Amino acid sequence: MKTRTYLAAIVLTVLVPLLALSGWGLYLLLEEEKESRLLTVEARARSIALSIDKELVRAEGALRVIGQTEQMAREEFQPLYELMRKTITSPDSWAVLYDAEGRMLLHTHHPYGTRFDEGPDTWVPQAIALRKTSVSNLREGRAGKWKVVSVNLPVKSASGRQFLLSHTFHVSHITALLHRAELPPAWVVGVFGADGISIARNLREQEFVGKPVKPELYEASHQRASGRLKNVTRDGMLAYNTFTHTTRADWTVAIAAPQEEINRPARTATLIAGCVLLFALGSAVLGIVLFARRLTASFDLALDAAKSLELGKMPVVQPSGVVEADVLQRALHDAGAKLEAENEARQRLEREREQLLRNEREARRAAENQNNAKDEFLAMLAHELRNPLAPIVAAAHMLKLAGRDEASVQRTGDIIIRQADHLKSLIHDLLDVSRVTRGLVSVDRQPVGMGAVVTSAIEQAQPLLDSRKHTLALDMRAADAVVLGDKKRLVQVVANLLNNAAKYTPPGGRIALTAETRAGQLVLAVSDNGIGIDPELLPHVFDLFRQAQRTADRSQGGLGLGLALVRSIMELHGGQVSAASEGIGKGACFTLTLPLHAGDAAQARVAHDAARSGAEPVRLMIVDDNVDAARTLANLLEAKGHHVSVMANAHSALEESLRRPLPLYILDIGLPDVDGYELARRLRAAPATAGAVLVALTGYGQMHDQAMAFAAGFDHHFVKPIDIAALDRILLEVAQSQARQAVCG
Repeated sequence: MKTRTYLAAIVLTVLVPLLALSGWGLYLLLEEEKESRLLTVEARARSIALSIDKELVRAEGALRVIGQTEQMAREEFQPLYELMRKTITSPDSWAVLYDAEGRMLLHTHHPYGTRFDEGPDTWVPQAIALRKTSVSNLREGRAGKWKVVSVNLPVKSASGRQFLLSHTFHVSHITALLHRAELPPAWVVGVFGADGISIARNLREQEFVGKPVKPELYEASHQRASGRLKNVTRDGMLAYNTFTHTTRADWTVAIAAPQEEINRPARTATLIAGCVLLFALGSAVLGIVLFARRLTASFDLALDAAKSLELGKMPVVQPSGVVEADVLQRALHDAGAKLEAENEARQRLEREREQLLRNEREARRAAENQNNAKDEFLAMLAHELRNPLAPIVAAAHMLKLAGRDEASVQRTGDIIIRQADHLKSLIHDLLDVSRVTRGLVSVDRQPVGMGAVVTSAIEQAQPLLDSRKHTLALDMRAADAVVLGDKKRLVQVVANLLNNAAKYTPPGGRIALTAETRAGQLVLAVSDNGIGIDPELLPHVFDLFRQAQRTADRSQGGLGLGLALVRSIMELHGGQVSAASEGIGKGACFTLTLPLHAGDAAQARVAHDAARSGAEPVRLMIVDDNVDAARTLANLLEAKGHHVSVMANAHSALEESLRRPLPLYILDIGLPDVDGYELARRLRAAPATAGAVLVALTGYGQMHDQAMAFAAGFDHHFVKPIDIAALDRILLEVAQSQARQAVCG
């Protein structure tokens, strides 16, 4: 065969597979373009469902605010009606209040006091029985005048009566949401409920709202959360129907896009791509033909040269052009390499964008969880602060009653002290958490024996253990172990764990405390046979604002801050805390791990505090412009045998101290004439009172307040209300100091 025949065979061998692959590629392009359009329809459906969810969430939020008002609790209907009109009512939405039988009490599209004689609505008791927020399907409005949907919230007044708050929307309100989506004119978007009845529609809504949707669409929506199908709409249009569900109601959002509108751009794009391909193929054929001619010409030139050599003539060498083809190949290779680099860079940016989106979603989810936990904590805080205030107020009024015997007064005083201590404990927990979260807590790390720490912690927890009749089992194999830490804070940690175990263990339970050493570390564990920890809560048990569900027998209360403080204090000591539980009802175990002190344990061992009683009386002065508070504290100290004088301002206190200096002064900081800091400095400057013990008693308890007090010359700093046990220890030290001076004199 001639060279031209071989070239023709090469061209056919290349073109036939190329045409087949090109046809397949055009088909894939057609399907890809159609899929892209359908994905756009799905995105529009999800966007509309999200806008409906947002509207329902706003309605639910307004109902919850109204349901928690004092007007609702007290059944003060006229101010409640005004609040409902201001917060909910619009031309196409209104608020309604029903009683438990379904009778309409208030309707914000009617004046207050209007009587409604249509009779009870049968669906209202069903909505109340749900005991949670619900969203209705389409129903007839009042007297059958309108078609409406509603967000319903059961509420209970302070008297225990059941009501239903309803935020009702005319269907035109939902239709307006659909129109705001700005869909192409031929697209049909509709919303239907769980019963398959159409709630809203952007086209021909008067004709189809309130009627069943197509059976195949209704069936598909019940089988899948979202999807698509090809069908004929109620308008008679052949369409791709895409549907999804709302999250706040059992509603379905469906968008019908005409098949012709979806397929036409794909066919057009495919036709254009086909034309371009045919043009490229034609150009390739033309190029091959021209190249074949060039090759034939090069062969002819070679034949001519050979003939010239045969004839003895010098052949004339002429370029054939093959080198240029090689240059073109290298150029195409360079272009391909550059395109590949650009594709890799684009894919890398896409992966980074996806990662940023995932991070943002995770951060938002974490923030929402933390916000919910904070809201629950604030509600619990309000409850816990009211609990001790109620018996304190009642006991105070009881003390004012005449004719009460000494035993009754003693019991009433015990109630006030017990509840005041509970209230003080709550406030101290809050202050501790505030200092921990702002990084203001510091620890005075000294060698301390764990035997003394455990003993002090058990003394603090013993009243709660006794009140709930728990059995405490001790296994102190490391009683002589010494760690480097702050004894007060370590006692707080162990006491928190013991109190926590006591609160979450039913009465008569068993609590075990073990301490041992392992590989240069102290391991202390507190375990119980109480209610256990839910596996979902276990990873978050040391987080702020997280607390297990309360049981009916728990009366101690608390803010759920103890374990968060435990973890923070342990981290400040270079230790760790962990929690373990096999599940609900199977108890829990909390384990502390602290490094042992490397020094001589015998030198660092701390002796147990001995019980101190029978202290000598001390002469002291209380300076406070709050006369009631000062006199109350003075009465308590006088009952303990001490001699107390009370002054209401700094000048009187200075004059009295010059005439009769005293060994101890308790000074308020916010005095009317000279503040407590200046009074302390003047007492230190006077020779007669320079060595007196100065105690600051104030409502300011931040770290910088303590620093200012010590800089002014105070020996001790207390936050109101004063810690009586700590004050007794100071008085004992002053009495012992006076006794030593008397012996030495």
